[in-house]
Amino acid sequence: MSIVVLLFFFGLLAYMFLTDTQGRFLALIMGTVLFPTTALIIKNPSVSPQHIFLYAFFFIEFFKDRGNFNKSIFNNLLVVPIGISVISYIFTAIYNSGIASKDMYYGIRDVIDSFGYIYAAFICGRQVDVYEFAKKLIPFAIVVCIFGIIEILLSDNYPYKIINAAFPYYEGSRDLNATMNLTEHWRFRTCFTTKHPTAFGTLLMSMFLFYAPYFKKVGVEHKKIILVLALLALNLFLCGSRTAMLCAAFGVGLYIYFKLKPFMKVLIAGVFIFSFSAMLAILLQNFKTNTEHGGSSLDFRTSQLLFSVATIYNSPILGNGNKYTSHVIFAEDSRASDSSGNDLGGLESIVFSLLIDRGFFGLFSYYLLLIWMFVLLFRYREKLHRISGGFALIASGSLFLTLSGTIGNSSSFLFLFTGLQLGYISQYKQIAYENNTDVSDAEPDESSGDES
Repeated sequence: MSIVVLLFFFGLLAYMFLTDTQGRFLALIMGTVLFPTTALIIKNPSVSPQHIFLYAFFFIEFFKDRGNFNKSIFNNLLVVPIGISVISYIFTAIYNSGIASKDMYYGIRDVIDSFGYIYAAFICGRQVDVYEFAKKLIPFAIVVCIFGIIEILLSDNYPYKIINAAFPYYEGSRDLNATMNLTEHWRFRTCFTTKHPTAFGTLLMSMFLFYAPYFKKVGVEHKKIILVLALLALNLFLCGSRTAMLCAAFGVGLYIYFKLKPFMKVLIAGVFIFSFSAMLAILLQNFKTNTEHGGSSLDFRTSQLLFSVATIYNSPILGNGNKYTSHVIFAEDSRASDSSGNDLGGLESIVFSLLIDRGFFGLFSYYLLLIWMFVLLFRYREKLHRISGGFALIASGSLFLTLSGTIGNSSSFLFLFTGLQLGYISQYKQIAYENNTDVSDAEPDESSGDES
């Protein structure tokens, strides 16, 4: 089976060289999903199949379409927030270790491996119709969902074990020679080819909210989209990520809310505030000390926050160094503990790792990027019907990262889809500029029923 996996890996890479930008981006999504971060081709410096697909995408685009590549890199809608984030990485490295250091290398790698997915998606989004791309992605989405269901039926995860075993190095906590059943006594748990059910939940939530605005699309693909949404919803339940289910529901609710008339918005907002305030005390009491909720316990999260603040006591602005959390605090372990030896879990929220690694400057720069993306997608939600739900996707994704962090490079799934939508905005801004018209993707003969 390892030979089959490797043949597929190299075949997908070859396809990237032979196809166009849209095909390359589709291959990038497939490679990012199917090949987990736990599989490594080179151990030091660590290079995973995911990295290879990302680097190959940029390499090919640079030589095949230099014009679009340069415009996407230097005229990107996110140049300012990403630029500030890059500065925070540099300042953190210089402050803690100097410019010629591993700290600087870790920062450069993190910039490429995190923001690279936004840029890759942006490059594609500048050239494609997002809805047409979504239709091409349907078969792969169905395959992902089917394997999630099979994992539950077989009580084992064969794709994860087979794919990881095919590569020279494996850096996961699961035994590849044993049965891999993550289901707990009170909930199902699946992860498919990702590192953790939470990472799989990020993928499912991102895809669900990516397809949700096309629910009312008419045409031959309508039934397929309904099927995909149903399968994604089922898998969201089966993966067992409460954060993913909560954020998916939040995204759908947010999307519907901004479709309502002003009076209904005020009415629903009032009911929500009243109901939330009434339930808040019950929720706080339920999650305060309940050990069954693990990382969801408020006491547990409070301990994690206090640990993070104590760790940056001597360097609150620039933190302790890029990748300090993973390379120093966790090292080879997957859980942290404070000075008293109390278990602090995986410091799940991205807030904790950002504070520890890059301080308040790094935390500010990261959330500035997320807010910037939200504002852009919210601003064009009515002008560009193909991406009308993009603001709900990035809002839910931001909430997800805040609650559960980026385990297994899960932010890449969010950035692939939101970056595509931002590239689509750039495409139509350019069209509007060249034709001296308003930004819009509506066709003259397009009926209201065709709009998403």
